[in-house]
Amino acid sequence: MTELSQIVRMKVLHINTLQTGGAAWCAIRINKALAHEGIDSRMLFAEGNEMPEGVQGAIAERDNIIWNRNWRLKKIRNQLAKFSWYMDTEKMQKQLDTANKQHLYLHHPLSDYKNIAHHPLVEWADIIHLHWVPDFVDYPTFFREVKKPIVWTLHDKYPAVGLMHYSSKFHPVPDDLKGLDLEYRKIKREGVSNANSLNLVAISELMVEECGNSDVLGGFPVTLIHNGVDTTVFRPYNKQDSRRELGLFSDAKVFLFSAYGLHDKNKGLERIIKALERVDCLKKELVCIGGFSSESISETSFPVILTGMISNQKKIAEYYSSADYFFQCSYEETFAQTPIEAMACGTPVISTPCSGAIDLIRPFNGVICKGFDSDAIATGINEVLNNQYNSEEIRQYIIDNFRYDKIAQQYISLYESILSK
Repeated sequence: MTELSQIVRMKVLHINTLQTGGAAWCAIRINKALAHEGIDSRMLFAEGNEMPEGVQGAIAERDNIIWNRNWRLKKIRNQLAKFSWYMDTEKMQKQLDTANKQHLYLHHPLSDYKNIAHHPLVEWADIIHLHWVPDFVDYPTFFREVKKPIVWTLHDKYPAVGLMHYSSKFHPVPDDLKGLDLEYRKIKREGVSNANSLNLVAISELMVEECGNSDVLGGFPVTLIHNGVDTTVFRPYNKQDSRRELGLFSDAKVFLFSAYGLHDKNKGLERIIKALERVDCLKKELVCIGGFSSESISETSFPVILTGMISNQKKIAEYYSSADYFFQCSYEETFAQTPIEAMACGTPVISTPCSGAIDLIRPFNGVICKGFDSDAIATGINEVLNNQYNSEEIRQYIIDNFRYDKIAQQYISLYESILSK
């Protein structure tokens, strides 16, 4: 427990739209780590029926918009919506749905939760800590009406750009969405410009650069704080015992891949399978954790095990421990949680050169491929097959740099510096 937390019970409110998904799980872990360090840390969600286990806070109620209850006012609203200057959440979403022909993951910067700036927990807190907040934080009202210091951990690129969550040469804004993208950037910039004190947290070196180059967030102070990992949960288990329990080959090279949606082309499963087909390895097996459709898995010359989604973290740690190597082959990531979980279990990582890789991968814990295509991944696989790795050294690196108590201390230092101004 820090000296500060012993003297002053600092009050921090974390705001996140969802209770599940990578950003939500990171936010919950940060909240719990801060609480363990003596900070009065609570959470506010937009969705969910009850609070996650061990978390104090609340689930916000959507604003009771009067025109949704009165047909006459709703008719007036529909007439207003015909004018280009009139914008509300329904009209923005309709624009996106109409223009989005590529099934992209898109959001707009308006929300029906316009009153969360005056939520009792917001009024209670010393620091407002935003995480993943699409469909929850209303840019025009929230940043204008919240007069307290705001810390914003950027779990993806959405806050720094317009309407997309992925934004790179692999995920350019489609031509028919460029007008909306520009419009949303302007709304976002105008919104954050009204903030009394906005402090950004980038979770990778490349996201620091992204913030500096952003026409939405450029000019705001940025602090680099990586994601952390619970090394008491993600720890090594006996490889052969785990393989036996999980039904995997005892004598094969086992490769592990994990993604919330295995069919997400950004994550790279198809490229991984093509790369493994090119690798001369006597016996190999690919294990895939995550949601999937049968159409996302092509026929292969080696076994591909689809586990489905796994919520039990101990079981996930057993899969990490059973594997010889873990794949992180996205076109784009803000940081990526799974590689540090794998390394906490002593497993080396094969990664494409996406954001986060340069922060994590060293010669003793894996390899960064020279590119993103299957040929580059195959070269990376051959490289790790020809290397020897020390599992204890890999795990110790994570313990020394990414334990959640260390991450919590970095956030506490940031909060201190903000409140002292």
